[in-house]
Amino acid sequence: MIKVLIVDDQKTVQEIIKNYIEADPSLELIGCTNNGKEAIKLIEIHRPHVVLMDIEMPVMDGLEATQIITEQYVNTNVLIISVHNDDTYLDAALRVGAKGFLKKNTPEKELIHAIHSAYKGYFQLGPGLLEQYLYKATQSHSNAQDIEQLKSVILQQSKLLDSLNNGRGNPRRNADNKGSKVHDQSKFSLENRCANLEKQVYHLANHLDKLNKKATLNQQLSILVILSCAFVVIGLLLSILI
Repeated sequence: MIKVLIVDDQKTVQEIIKNYIEADPSLELIGCTNNGKEAIKLIEIHRPHVVLMDIEMPVMDGLEATQIITEQYVNTNVLIISVHNDDTYLDAALRVGAKGFLKKNTPEKELIHAIHSAYKGYFQLGPGLLEQYLYKATQSHSNAQDIEQLKSVILQQSKLLDSLNNGRGNPRRNADNKGSKVHDQSKFSLENRCANLEKQVYHLANHLDKLNKKATLNQQLSILVILSCAFVVIGLLLSILI
């Protein structure tokens, strides 16, 4: 069973996510708190597998708490759950070691999938955030760091895709006593998730290829500029000597 901790200073959000978790028999809610400092105390006691962490909270914000958790509690993975979706918060969350970034309005099924994925160590970005992240990467001038981050995302999503495909290929894994209708729904859901992940991996690989080409071109242009300047300087020196 996956142990989950909710960290959010809004009681309404706590209750909504709490209902999602308690409705899933594979998840166990070990507690709720409204700040990062209290969350760390609860983690020390209960050692949850996944923490759903808000960003803006009193006493200690979610980013500071996430950094401490990822450094001191290696078996606990943090999923950022926020109303913010701009690049600054997303980049900051990745820098402090979060395993993903989701919006607070993420549907129940997507949130549960994200919790299971984070438990396995897979990186997760909510709907719309992946496209936003890719756009930022293609517009960035610091390609080296973006390429490495994209490689990491591709690796994590590919592992998740392999895991799902293995489950899809094993008919006994989804078998239960509730009849073929439930089995078909489970299979349909799994097929859709695999299809979405395949699209994500394809787009990630495509953008990675573009970034690599862009980086190579920039390097070649830099070398040409340096060589041109060198020839100009040599020409000036020769004209002076002659």
